[in-house]
Amino acid sequence: MRALLLATTLLLPGTAMMPSAPTTAARLEPLRLGQLQVWKLQDGRISLAASLLKGLDAAEARRMLGGQDAADTPVNAFLVRMPGHTVLVDTGIGKDPEEDSGHLAEQLAAAGVAASDIDLILITHDHFDHIGGLLKADGTRAFPKAVLRVARREHAFWTEDPSRLPERLRDRAPKLKALFEVYGKAGAFRPFEDGEELAPGLRAIPAHGHTGGHTVYAFSSEGRELWCIGDLIHFGAVQFQHPEVGVAFDLDGDRAVKVRQELFREATRQKAVLAGAHLPQIVRITPKGAGYEAVPVP
Repeated sequence: MRALLLATTLLLPGTAMMPSAPTTAARLEPLRLGQLQVWKLQDGRISLAASLLKGLDAAEARRMLGGQDAADTPVNAFLVRMPGHTVLVDTGIGKDPEEDSGHLAEQLAAAGVAASDIDLILITHDHFDHIGGLLKADGTRAFPKAVLRVARREHAFWTEDPSRLPERLRDRAPKLKALFEVYGKAGAFRPFEDGEELAPGLRAIPAHGHTGGHTVYAFSSEGRELWCIGDLIHFGAVQFQHPEVGVAFDLDGDRAVKVRQELFREATRQKAVLAGAHLPQIVRITPKGAGYEAVPVP
């Protein structure tokens, strides 16, 4: 039930879990970008209702989703091996018998990586489907040798003054604080400032709007750029073509749209590869009309 306790930080009416689960029989092979090795690790799946989209006609939204009223959506974490570090970006929903989730450990195994190999965990934001895999069922650290890093602004938003949160989210604050304290008591929790360089070739890009301190992580190697973009986009079938379209659970909808548009423009300029928490594939985008076309990166 641990994931369910955190679920209301994101899920709204019309958002349900899917019954299917990712299965991993064969070894997962990485995408290589310069000296980076990158794996998409699918922890689970959710169904995002078309009604969550804001700023798009309902009939058009349904058409863009292939005639469906909801999008079958992955929940991804990303494993990045870079010089000096083995990095995990986000940790999925975590295990729960009532949810299609908790596949991160088997995905890591398929990539040939043990939890103890990971020395750095980066959290894009504190919604349940990004932090649920941080702890084992017994409440201990799932990644015993990793330093956990999250934007100080994001951590403060959720934990320092619950009265600033929407009323429906206020009871989440003590649970989130307790979760991060498990790493903090081990000396393994280090919040960072906006725009900080976290390691050579790894920087944090503020991408506020979805939450108060939502962050994109940019990895650079030999002229190649990988951006782990978290929830900068939820509906790939819609928001690449219409980046001006928001979603209901953006904390600041106008800002989330503006940030997405700015970062998409910069991503095309830098030819960055984009790894999204809710995208089925790692992609590169190119301008097309008033929006973008997403092309999978093999």
